[in-house]
Amino acid sequence: MYKKDFDKLNELPHFLLLYGDSFYLQEYEKKIIENFKDANLIKMYYDEFDYEKAKIHLSENSLFGDINILIVKHNKVPHNIEKLIEYTKDSYLFFFYYGDKKPDVFGKNYVRFFEPNLREKVEFIDNVAKKFNINISKEAKLFLAKSIEPSFLRKEIEKLSLYSSDIALNDVKELVFIYKEESFEDLIVSIFSGEDFYEKLNSLLEIVDFKRIIPAIIRYVRELYTYNLYIKQTGNNSLEGLLGYKLPFDIEKQRIALAIKFKEKDYLEVLKNLLNFELKIRNSDKNKEAIFWEAMSYLKIFNSF
Repeated sequence: MYKKDFDKLNELPHFLLLYGDSFYLQEYEKKIIENFKDANLIKMYYDEFDYEKAKIHLSENSLFGDINILIVKHNKVPHNIEKLIEYTKDSYLFFFYYGDKKPDVFGKNYVRFFEPNLREKVEFIDNVAKKFNINISKEAKLFLAKSIEPSFLRKEIEKLSLYSSDIALNDVKELVFIYKEESFEDLIVSIFSGEDFYEKLNSLLEIVDFKRIIPAIIRYVRELYTYNLYIKQTGNNSLEGLLGYKLPFDIEKQRIALAIKFKEKDYLEVLKNLLNFELKIRNSDKNKEAIFWEAMSYLKIFNSF
C-alpha cells in the first residue's frame, strides 16, 4: 500500500514492512512509537538485530499486560526476519527498511513511501507548527518547503517557535541562515558548473553526514532531467507549468541553464554511476567514506563539465 492508504487504517497490522523515502521512514517511526507509547517496546537497529531475542520479545507475555512491540531498522534483510511473523499474534513487528529495493518479506503487509512533494512538505510544516503553537505565513512556509531538506524542518520550526508566535518570510530568511549552506543546492550547482567545489563540500561535511550528499545529488539530477525533457517537449522557458508554482527568477534561470546544459547520455551516465556509488556505500560494511570520496572524484573529472 501507499502512504495515503496507510494513513486511512483504523488499526495497524501486527507485522509490517515500511520502505522508501528516508524522511517518511523517520517520521512514521516516531508516529508508531507515539501510538504505542505505553507498550513494551524494543528497538533493534542494524547490527543490533538478534533473531532469538526478537522471537522471545514478540512471543513472551508482558509482566504488566502491555503489548510487546519490536521495531527493526536495517538497510539489509536480517536473517530469518520473516519467521517472526508467527510470533506476532498478540504483538507487533515493524521493519523499517533503508535499502534500495523492496525486500520479499511480509507478503502484502507493506507500505511504500515516496519523496514528499511541495504540498506534502507544506502540510508537514503546518502540522509541526501547530504542535509548537506558532503561526507561519504562507510565503514563509513555501520558502521553508522549497529551501530546506525535509528531515531538518522539525528542528527549524522548533527554533522559530523560540523567536515568535508569528513567523513571516523575513524571519525565516534571517533565522534559518545555516540552511543556505546545508540545503545542498549551492554545492550541487558548483559541481555541475564545473567549479572547484571541495571547499564548499568540506564546509558542508562539518554539519552534514556524508551519506546524505550522494542521494541529494541524485534527486537534483533527476529533477534537472525532468526539466530538460519538459523544456524540449514544450519549448517553454519557464518551469511554472511543470511545477505548478513559480520559482524565484534567479533560481529558475539557474536551474534551466543547468538542465539544458547536458545531453540525455550525460544524465544517464551520471545517474548510473552515482546510483552505483550509493549502492556500494549502502552494501559496504566498511570503507563507506572512501567510496564517497571516490564518487566526489568522479564528479570532479566528469568530462561533460
